[in-house]
Amino acid sequence: MKIYPLLLITLILLAACTDRTTTEIRTTYDLHVLPHPKSMSETPSALQLSAESKIYASEASLEPLAALLSTEVHKAHGVAISSTMVADAAADIILEINSSLETDAYGIEVADEVRLSGGSYHALAMAKTTLLQLMRVEEEKIIIPHVSISDSPDASYRGLMIDLARQWHDISTIEQLIDLAAYYKMNYVHLHFTDDQSFTLPSRHYPKLSTENRHYSFAELEALETYAVTRGITIIPELEVPGHASQFVEKYPDIFAIQDADQNARIINMGREEVYTAIEKLIGEIASTFQSSPYIHVGGDEAVFTKVMNDPDVQQYMQTHELPQDVHELYRHFLVRMNDIVKKHGKQMCVWEGFSRVGQIEIPKDIIVFEFETNRYLPDELVADGYTVVNTSWKPLYIVNQKKWEPKTIYDWNMWKWHNWWVKAPSFQPIQVDSTALIMGAQMCSWEQPANVEVPSIRKRIPAFAERLWNTEPVLPYDRLMHSMDQTDSLLSNLIDDARQDSLLIDYNFAAEE
Repeated sequence: MKIYPLLLITLILLAACTDRTTTEIRTTYDLHVLPHPKSMSETPSALQLSAESKIYASEASLEPLAALLSTEVHKAHGVAISSTMVADAAADIILEINSSLETDAYGIEVADEVRLSGGSYHALAMAKTTLLQLMRVEEEKIIIPHVSISDSPDASYRGLMIDLARQWHDISTIEQLIDLAAYYKMNYVHLHFTDDQSFTLPSRHYPKLSTENRHYSFAELEALETYAVTRGITIIPELEVPGHASQFVEKYPDIFAIQDADQNARIINMGREEVYTAIEKLIGEIASTFQSSPYIHVGGDEAVFTKVMNDPDVQQYMQTHELPQDVHELYRHFLVRMNDIVKKHGKQMCVWEGFSRVGQIEIPKDIIVFEFETNRYLPDELVADGYTVVNTSWKPLYIVNQKKWEPKTIYDWNMWKWHNWWVKAPSFQPIQVDSTALIMGAQMCSWEQPANVEVPSIRKRIPAFAERLWNTEPVLPYDRLMHSMDQTDSLLSNLIDDARQDSLLIDYNFAAEE
């Protein structure tokens, strides 16, 4: 019988596909996946991988993720399993993009092979994390239960903010925090790069801005972005203006200072055209460094306006631009110009809650407002007026040294709820907003903390937070959440090579200080 070459190749491939390197075994164990999947069915059996098993990336864009999964399996479970771009019989874990899925949706099917599918690279990165949490090791072999998972988050924005300006963090610590965020399926890490204490960004245009021994290089930040993107994390860079800006005033007073800088050194001069030119150059540097981010955060909160209206440049600027003679209108005008600058560089602007509802100059609706204090513009008002909002409620989402909240307090919160510890704040009595797509998610914010306490204080608070964003209607009793968290946290220690823990008993009574 004559066998044509193409047919022969097909027969060989078919034979190879049936000669799998996996083994089915009977086993059962509790599954601990956080956040809890939308749909997960299992059978009392599992797949055992062999020493020859490999992770297969079905297209070139997934090769970094396959390599990362290989690395993380070894870190988390102590077993080596390599990645490959060859679809042979040893390709037992398969990563593939499925265009029929939503961008943030993923699926896992474990039968005689492990198939991870996602609507995007980011979705597959989340599937990778679920797979890590499903794995067990028996006799130095990887065991994966027979499961079928279909999963996606309820909230599109799930963020963690780190304050790099008040307390210096080395790159390795930031990488740990990115790993931690990715492990619990966060999708954004917001880096607060600048404040009164230091300016941690590099700049070619204004090199004196960078604080000595407390700033990053362009190469470090570009590598950090690659590190984050590989793990499915988008970095949001923040340049804080017009307030919290002492570094600008100190380093380049001829550009940024108001006339009475000795009485107000914390604000840049919003009445100088040179200031807008300088900020546009800085925003351009940031945009080109963090190319994958759709957002740039410009701060915008807690600006101190002392002596601003006395400045002659401000007076002339307001007259030239026909602005109402009110410093708050100048501030609103400044935010409008910042938005134009950010959009010019292909990004969307984010701000902290800083402007009020009342004002003649309209603040554009295409910005994203990170609502925290509820002292200027209430969250229900922002939504009613058509703004897109990220919930950064002071209670329970702030982590500030000894002032932080227990996981139970976090788990009892929801992303449409704002609460403030300060007795004079409108949300001292919680403000509950109706469910709306204009509230795109929430962010946990770590302020002022030294680098060495970040991982211990965040690691068992962010899972409770992540669970409430992934499943906005609770699906796990709190005790079960904590039991699963103990299991996932143990694996996390291996993954980030850090087992340090913080007390979870702190639930600080802020109001007692007032």
